[in-house]
Amino acid sequence: MNSYRVPQLAKKYTDYDMIRQYTEIPSFPDSRARLLQVFVGRTDEKVHHELYSLATSLVQLAMDTHDRIDTISGDRREQEMRSRQLNVLAGDYLSSRFYQLLAHAGKIEMIGKLSGAVAEVNARKMTLYERMKKLLVSADEYLRETVQLRMQLFLSFSDMIREEEKPLWNSLLAEFSTCETIADELNRMRDELQYTNSYVFWHMYEHGNDSERDELRQTQINARAWDVMVLKYSVSEVLLDMLRESVQRIQLLLQDEQGLRQGVREFDAILDPYLTYVKTSHLAVRED
Repeated sequence: MNSYRVPQLAKKYTDYDMIRQYTEIPSFPDSRARLLQVFVGRTDEKVHHELYSLATSLVQLAMDTHDRIDTISGDRREQEMRSRQLNVLAGDYLSSRFYQLLAHAGKIEMIGKLSGAVAEVNARKMTLYERMKKLLVSADEYLRETVQLRMQLFLSFSDMIREEEKPLWNSLLAEFSTCETIADELNRMRDELQYTNSYVFWHMYEHGNDSERDELRQTQINARAWDVMVLKYSVSEVLLDMLRESVQRIQLLLQDEQGLRQGVREFDAILDPYLTYVKTSHLAVRED
């Protein structure tokens, strides 16, 4: 099967009224899922390329959903309590579907590999979170670690990739994970609930003066002060420049890869949303 329909298949597990009412499923790992399907589709395991892509995406969604669970102590409103409970339950539910899908297909070894990757992700997260709590993280370190965390599950399939294509797989996975991360960070910049511990936060904390750092250390950051700092330090332009650079590196990788005829159209389809984002943002800046 050549068509890409993994996000539609995943809706069977994510589109529940209770989940939609009280919480929000994180962004689907579309670029990584599609990239995995393309590369596995070029191996002896191609009959399972859609299954692997779906199962891995569900694990990723499960972990991202658990990451939304707040650790703030104190009383909460009923809506907040329900949302917290649903984040726990939704994450657990999505994890169970991954086991079920792979077990039903007899892919026990892959269950072990993905489970090991989950453990690795959690260990890396704990190290990163401890450094963030102590305000010891630079913006570059935060971005680098976030990209690595996004890659980890999908790297479980590296041994399966054809030997001659492994360098391209690793490079494209890193670049598309970077694109996904930057796109998410651009969205987080406008969401008051996600100000803390975003790339924008660390960039401004790193470059800000003492007064601005004091503001960023507050439990609840003043939205107006935040907007002023975002404009002052041109953070959206910084992120967009990084996105352009990553898109250009992807284009060069595909251009330089000899003999890569089958799959080029699929790679272009994965890249297209980021090309559109960059072009649209460039036009918007020029009009301003």
